[in-house]
Amino acid sequence: MKPIINCLLPVFALISAFVLGGCERTWYNDYTIANSTDHEIEIKAYNVNGVSADKINYLERIVILAHSDYSVSKARGYGSEEQGVFKTIETDSVVIIFDNVRIIKQCCDEVLGSNCDFDRNIMNYAESYDIVKSGRSCGKDEFRYTFTITEEDYDNAMIIDGK
Repeated sequence: MKPIINCLLPVFALISAFVLGGCERTWYNDYTIANSTDHEIEIKAYNVNGVSADKINYLERIVILAHSDYSVSKARGYGSEEQGVFKTIETDSVVIIFDNVRIIKQCCDEVLGSNCDFDRNIMNYAESYDIVKSGRSCGKDEFRYTFTITEEDYDNAMIIDGK
């Protein structure tokens, strides 16, 4: 009887590990920028305050066609990523360009742009985005954060010099 038990113990241990460890303790949040305008949008993210004054660190460029979305999914928990639509939390300044004709500038004097008090701060997903619970995984809530760029944003944007 002992040899059978000795053979079955590793099987039971494997099954227990699979059942108890089936969830890797990772869940995801989705971040979306929705372009509800008739204009192509180019978003440029910068790290101005984290480098010397003579060099601006360009971090990323996002292009969104008219009436389209840009989305990223970011891990939380085990293997978590920096949250937000941008690749890094080092983003402290953003420009939003409409059809290369109009521009919105959100330039922040803080190290983290999410700390600046702009109306509709695209860098602050916790306060400027619409938040909807999208699911539940590994016992944790998952959310979709959406920032919508509107025709009103286009109308309020500054005209680029020479356009």
